[in-house]
Amino acid sequence: MKQRIITAIWGIALVALANFLGSIWLKIFGALVAAVALYEFFNLFRIERYMLYLSIALSFFVIFSNYSINNKILFLFVLLFLLALIESFKNRIASQSIVYVLFSFIYIVFPILFLVLLREFENGKKLIWVPYIVCWLSDTFAYFTGLAFGKRRIWSNISPKKSLEGFLGAMIGGMVAVWFYQFGLSGKNFDLSTLLLSTAEGMILSIIAHTGDLFASMLKRQQQKKDFGSILPGHGGVLDRFDSLIMVTPIIYFLTKIGLF
Repeated sequence: MKQRIITAIWGIALVALANFLGSIWLKIFGALVAAVALYEFFNLFRIERYMLYLSIALSFFVIFSNYSINNKILFLFVLLFLLALIESFKNRIASQSIVYVLFSFIYIVFPILFLVLLREFENGKKLIWVPYIVCWLSDTFAYFTGLAFGKRRIWSNISPKKSLEGFLGAMIGGMVAVWFYQFGLSGKNFDLSTLLLSTAEGMILSIIAHTGDLFASMLKRQQQKKDFGSILPGHGGVLDRFDSLIMVTPIIYFLTKIGLF
């Protein structure tokens, strides 16, 4: 527990520093997180090293370049074409690995790009904290609610420790997180319409965060692994800490795009 707390403290400090500095420093932080997460993901499914190196190179391009999202997706398909061409010359079937490469960008790289892009909104200095606060409070409320009241284990084959009561607690945590942002950090007027919208957003985001955690557990269970890695003592790998955040970040980005954050 002591090691877990120490890791959490310096981890939060590093996140806070990257979010505060923004600009190139946030991109460097995002690129490094993406690189380590890709390594953990590729290692879990035993994908060839050259595919990892090409994917990390493209992930850096996706995060650092100023091209549009459409152009970045186009370059992803160029990568897929290149991998297919290389494997065809090797005269072997590697379609499953190539699909994993495509999925890794959808699952890891582009969500981290959206996290970086959150900082570029007008209220970006505060907005970028929303994914973290939602995930942290959802996880905290779920843990203590499950610890106190958890009896119904409805995900026993995926994550045995999670309960229905903990899931409901996570939804409360998500609502508190969005209320804190809307009425605290953003300073919006406290009225019924904003309260109802914030409540709905908090519930939806907490469900997505919880689903992200469960999905990561599915991937690990499939490969009979407890954690994605061990780079974070007491916490496992980077993906073990970012599994919920990479699910909620794109949703927060698009909600902001349409003016709901």
